[in-house]
Amino acid sequence: MSEDKKSFQQIATSTLVPERRVGVKLYLRTGLDRYVLFINESAVLSSGKIEQLYSNNVKHLYLDTSDRPGYLSYIKGNLSAILDNPELTANDKASIIYDTAKDITENLFSQPSTENIDQTRNLVDCMIDSISQSPETSNLMMMITNQDYYTYTHSINVGIYAVSMTRKILPGISENALKTLGLGFFLHDLGKAQIPGSILNKKGPLNQDEWRKMQEHPTIGAELVRKLGAGTPEIIDIITSHHERYNGTGYPNQLSQKKISLPGRICAFCDVFDALTTKRSYKKALSTFAALKIIKEETPSHFDPELLNPFILLFGGN
Repeated sequence: MSEDKKSFQQIATSTLVPERRVGVKLYLRTGLDRYVLFINESAVLSSGKIEQLYSNNVKHLYLDTSDRPGYLSYIKGNLSAILDNPELTANDKASIIYDTAKDITENLFSQPSTENIDQTRNLVDCMIDSISQSPETSNLMMMITNQDYYTYTHSINVGIYAVSMTRKILPGISENALKTLGLGFFLHDLGKAQIPGSILNKKGPLNQDEWRKMQEHPTIGAELVRKLGAGTPEIIDIITSHHERYNGTGYPNQLSQKKISLPGRICAFCDVFDALTTKRSYKKALSTFAALKIIKEETPSHFDPELLNPFILLFGGN
């Protein structure tokens, strides 16, 4: 059965989990723009079928691009088992984590709920487990961060940067503690889910009333995670403090210097860096070098000078 008129997307064979149903049709590529059905959407993948693919050196299968949402649902439901597969390369792990993060975080920002918070927590746990097993996964994820600004991709990028920086500054941190902070980093801007789109997406400068409303998002975010049952002190702290400034001119509490927690100071660096290096409708993305130059110029007024060099070194290879 040939499927020549569809639009196909490649997936890694190593994302297949034995005795699970993917829920979408998967195809083998038999030639240039020619595909044949491998399994249908109701089939459960046996270990034997997967081993057969590996023995024949079939590293990729294909799906109809219209079935991508169904495949992402399969990934979300089986993320831990997929990332545990030794056949999965670090590059594939990074791509899977980032693509899954985009889907989960977009859902979270469009509809904040306990279920979507739990999915985000599971994502962060799987990400940190993968980084612990293969440290290069962290560097690869930093390299594929999205350069088009959306509130949800910004949250992912900041989460990845901040987790990576925390691991470097606190090499002895436990995985459980890092997972808690990681969730806080991913949720740092959740309050923007309740800021009007007319303010978030405004192309020009905000007026005084709009700016006051925007400055409420850390407080709104903290209340939201409390309401949804994720309001641990560490997570609340990151959400409320990521816009505090080292000289005390930030918001919402005008904290200064070491009165701002270490995770809050880390998140501040990552938040500004990502805002500078992603493009918006009204500005171009800056290069890593240009963004780091601006951050250096704003230290120590905005940022902790003790964290500047570790932050710069974080991007030394990018």
